[in-house]
Amino acid sequence: MNISEGSSRKISLEMKSEVHYKKAAKSYRKSQQYMKMINLYPTLQNTLIECRDENLIE
Repeated sequence: MNISEGSSRKISLEMKSEVHYKKAAKSYRKSQQYMKMINLYPTLQNTLIECRDENLIE
């Protein structure tokens, strides 16, 4: 099933195979973006700890 976007471009609504997504995930885990994200985990964890008792929502 396709949805027409504009006059010439179409977007497929069908999912790709599980093998495709596993390959994409494996490739992503080796990427610079992934490494940067993983390196930010300690910062995120520390920020969450520091904000634990804060009333951030009114």
